[in-house]
Amino acid sequence: MRLLLVVSLLPLAAFASACDETADAQVAWYDPAPLLANLSREDAREARRRVGPLEALPFYDLNVRLADDQRTFVLDEDVYFTNTLGAGLPDVVLRVHANDVAQTPPVTLESAECVGTSCQVDHDGRSAILFRFASPLPPNGRVRLRVRLRGNLEHLDPARTGMMAQAMESMQRLSAGSGLHGNYGLLAESDGVASLGNFYATLAPRRDDAWVTREDSTMGDLGAGRIAHFRARLICAQGSRVAASGAVVREETRLGQGGAAGEHEVEVVSGLSRNFALVVSPRFHAVEQRVGAVTVRSWYLPEDRADAERVLADAAAALGIFERRFGRYPYRDLDLVEAPLVGGAGGVEFSGLVTLAKMFYGSGGGMGLGSLGPMLAGGRQGQVGMRESMLEFVVAHEVAHQWWHGLVGSDARRHPFVDESLAQFSSIQYVRDRYGEERAQREARRQVAANYHTMRLAGAADGAVDRPVAAFGSEMAYAGLVYGKGAFAYEKVREKVGDESFFRHVRSYVDRHRFGEAPPRALFDLMATGRHEQDVRALERRWLDESHGDEDLGPPDLAGMLGEWMPDGSLDNLGGMMEQMLRGLTNGGGGGLPSLPGIGPSGPAGQPNVDGDQALQDAMRLLQQLGR
Repeated sequence: MRLLLVVSLLPLAAFASACDETADAQVAWYDPAPLLANLSREDAREARRRVGPLEALPFYDLNVRLADDQRTFVLDEDVYFTNTLGAGLPDVVLRVHANDVAQTPPVTLESAECVGTSCQVDHDGRSAILFRFASPLPPNGRVRLRVRLRGNLEHLDPARTGMMAQAMESMQRLSAGSGLHGNYGLLAESDGVASLGNFYATLAPRRDDAWVTREDSTMGDLGAGRIAHFRARLICAQGSRVAASGAVVREETRLGQGGAAGEHEVEVVSGLSRNFALVVSPRFHAVEQRVGAVTVRSWYLPEDRADAERVLADAAAALGIFERRFGRYPYRDLDLVEAPLVGGAGGVEFSGLVTLAKMFYGSGGGMGLGSLGPMLAGGRQGQVGMRESMLEFVVAHEVAHQWWHGLVGSDARRHPFVDESLAQFSSIQYVRDRYGEERAQREARRQVAANYHTMRLAGAADGAVDRPVAAFGSEMAYAGLVYGKGAFAYEKVREKVGDESFFRHVRSYVDRHRFGEAPPRALFDLMATGRHEQDVRALERRWLDESHGDEDLGPPDLAGMLGEWMPDGSLDNLGGMMEQMLRGLTNGGGGGLPSLPGIGPSGPAGQPNVDGDQALQDAMRLLQQLGR
């Protein structure tokens, strides 16, 4: 195992546990039964058969106090861990993933100890907290780890969450490498909405029989791990409303006395879940509907009710389609929440909860759009507007994640295509089942293949889809290959084997790996049988391992891509300017940006500029000009 501590990182000797040696049999343990209130009736009944002893799963017991101004929180957390790894463990590592993606860690470790056994606790100053036991934890041995964390929620100016601002942030991310990128607003506050995602300490992943103490790249998903149980008790300001992963089992408001402020307390349980999140606001409203045995809720700010109702209808439709195609949704509730996401993120999935970027809602989508307004308001005659269409596709994508990496786990760091490409394919299938083949093909071009074409226009090379996150090198390549090209591996296999066979195997895949972990090519292994074996294997290699994107998806044509969205004749010549802009974002593009009226030349004396930083500045000026 790679040790955390180096010369510049001091062990936190004050965190050494003072507990007496105690047999692990005497450690007070938890009762899993009350934690399953969020599960569907069928999954609660089948839980022990599916995952084995429920009390052997990790359990995160979270006691959170959110300040009235929603800028800070204090978390007292107990982590119940059973050693199911088959050998003695000298240590256990927890990770606070919010600290992995910030220049200045927003979460501070104030204290840590082992309950019922002696241990030494070391902290790397950022994400990893190492509990080193006085003697190895034996197989099936139990330990309770306790930490106190104090955190700061980043304050986001509401103007930053608008569509134009997020377009500019997206360009910054796409031009960057794989270093620190920020937390997408997962741990942030804006316009009265507090988002608590990746805020707690979770068991670190294990690879090659060692704890992973830090990531090679912060691109992609962090924080979603093995199936566990959660319970959270949140105390927040009186009048707050709380959207949460799992089921609310208790809610209480205590009025202030003698001039003191009142408070609101919510208790939530989330059994058999991969992660946990809370979103809090005194401004929240919600609309809901039943889909079979599932209650679907759409949380929104009061000025965005119309969009929230569309989100509810789209999420309900997606849930119905995916249950029919993939198998039963595992929980009683599904919550979709308008949230202040940044960094270009359209949505983020948690178990039983989805956050959706404010930029897609009316109060965010209209901020500073200027001449881009017609493109967002409506495309060609009869087409849905760009903003509404993108929001619907994001809703479908995030609901699909309830199956892909939610219900059926996968290694999102080594093989990110498994859940992301499959969620993109699922979104295409949602459109196909709801609106028909013609629209499905159009959305596949403009919301999936466009990721690949944008990557190629920027000069990034085609390549293998199935590789570790860090191997992509940039957000541009990651988005182009995983979100763009990879989805068509599933599309082409579906076309080859036919819908009946394809979705029969998908349902078998879900049933076989329900609440478990699937090998990266497990779905292709199921498809590659009988007379289709060689064809499926050839498609698998072509789309996941080889470089035929330009041949299979067509050469990149930005004018054509924009034409999919824009009314006929609007923003003439924009395609050529933006194509040069994208090429200028990478040195490999070989081109620069044009001189634009009112903006200035793209390089000295109007010469083409191939410097990436300058190209990015010019690109941002172009977007600002369009927004006027």
